[in-house]
Amino acid sequence: MTKGISYGWVIVTSAFLITFITCGVNFSYGVFFLPIVNEFGWSRGLASAVMLVAGIVYAVTLPLTGILADRYGYKWVLAISAGCLSLGLILSSWIQELWQLYLFNGLLVGLSISASFAIPVSLIALWFSKRQGLALGVATLGISLGTATIPLLISYLITSIGWRPALLLAGIAVALICIPAALLMRSPPLNTAFTEAVSAGNGKKGTREQGAATDMQTGLTVSEAIRTGQFWMLFLIFLLFLSGLGLVMLHLVPYAVDSGIAPVQAAVLITLIGIFGMAGRLASGLLSDRIGIKPVMLFCSVLLGLNIAWIAFCQEPWAFYIFASVYGIAYSGFVTQMVRITRSVFGARALGSVFGALMVADGIGFGVGPWVAGNIFDATGSYQVSFVVAAIGLVIAAVLTVAVRPAKNPRVRNSTGFPERNPLNNPFI
Repeated sequence: MTKGISYGWVIVTSAFLITFITCGVNFSYGVFFLPIVNEFGWSRGLASAVMLVAGIVYAVTLPLTGILADRYGYKWVLAISAGCLSLGLILSSWIQELWQLYLFNGLLVGLSISASFAIPVSLIALWFSKRQGLALGVATLGISLGTATIPLLISYLITSIGWRPALLLAGIAVALICIPAALLMRSPPLNTAFTEAVSAGNGKKGTREQGAATDMQTGLTVSEAIRTGQFWMLFLIFLLFLSGLGLVMLHLVPYAVDSGIAPVQAAVLITLIGIFGMAGRLASGLLSDRIGIKPVMLFCSVLLGLNIAWIAFCQEPWAFYIFASVYGIAYSGFVTQMVRITRSVFGARALGSVFGALMVADGIGFGVGPWVAGNIFDATGSYQVSFVVAAIGLVIAAVLTVAVRPAKNPRVRNSTGFPERNPLNNPFI
């Protein structure tokens, strides 16, 4: 094992720590939601708009973040993003007005969200080829572990010391853990030995490295990718999935409390999503290495749609716990494949930029989904309509997943002179 490959597991460890803290904290807004709404008397639609502000900021800045990461390196982009999250949480603990919540928990947190998922997993996809599914599964376990532990811990802190000190402590934790972990991140080297092995192309190792280098050289740029139909198909799939995810992560706890479950017990639902998400990430990573990316994504989309439709009409306490367990497996399995299908469709030439552009759907979906649901609740007094719409969206995403194909690459021509599809795509896509 070479030094470069060994350092890839340092990248995985750092990504695990970053996603553990940032995703755990970001997914905790649903736990803060009712205490903040009850203290200030704001409507759920207005309080949900914080997610919309953060989503818009994220959507606008993420493509630039991906370009900066590809051009100047991942380390400082991740460190600055973690710093914005820490500052936003600390300042949010002192809010007195709604605009302050939008500014601190919307604008600053929105600037930080790229550190939660898109940038770390893009870097891992560049470091690993043969064991990419396993590496992504291990790294994104941080999302599940953070989801399983941090919201429940924060719910306990809110009950014990109040929501303001809980926010302050969360901001301090981000600064102490995520910034040092970000400083360990770096892009994979293309050294002389690597180049020579590529040139030789002899044996399994040479062939594999030759393929990785070809992928880096002939993959699509971000400007080429966004001119393809495959880009916009993936964008819509991600948008539909992430709208439903935002709805669940913000409004599941309030929905459960409205149905008669105590707040700390309702926070356990997020814990279950995280716990079962660990199994979902590892299983989907290993399974996709064997049967392909699309079958895993298709199964997860269908399961998510059916699960969300079911909880819209079944509101007993036991039903919420079953929902959270199934949701954790299916949602995490889908998330683990997002960067993999992006690389399979467009190659690795500008993976950070392309995936960053696709993750604009994350900002839009994760913001619009909760905001629309909050306003529907204000108008109807129920979340039922919102959950049904989210379920329909996931069924549409499943249908679109079947149609995804590798994008044609203008720099790779077949014998007839027409652009060829990326030759390194997963054969099971």
